[in-house]
Amino acid sequence: MATTLPPELQAWLLLNNGSTAKDVLEGCLYQPHPDSVFLPGDNVFLDLGQVVDEYRDLLAGGADWQPEWIPFAQQSDAPYGYFLDSGAGSAQAPVMYFAEAALPKLAFPSLADFLEATADTLEGRGGIRALGNRVPYEPAVGEGFLRWKRAETAP
Repeated sequence: MATTLPPELQAWLLLNNGSTAKDVLEGCLYQPHPDSVFLPGDNVFLDLGQVVDEYRDLLAGGADWQPEWIPFAQQSDAPYGYFLDSGAGSAQAPVMYFAEAALPKLAFPSLADFLEATADTLEGRGGIRALGNRVPYEPAVGEGFLRWKRAETAP
């Protein structure tokens, strides 16, 4: 990679190395397992190998992907997710949201803020909302698995 992993991402990967439990048959990855989803938007936290692979793929894909952007969470079935902007020039890399054919948006000031907001939501202390997003999300359990849904809001 052309950049260094921010310390907070290094710490997370050393503790967990992602959340990507997988269904694997004969060494081939078929799909992320449903229990690997715990981040809002039904994203999985990538393990180090996936961070490096996604980083290289996104950078090689051209477009506007920057070498300082480090993907760390992504939906299993679409090119949507979160990355850290290690070139932002702040003490902690901000969390940005990316989607196919859309400009990245600031989601949280740091990975710690993102994880803390997720934990607070999972513990029942309100819905989670990325910066600039008008719709909060809340956790729901379906068929024994954590999923995220739009929070019911008052009119």
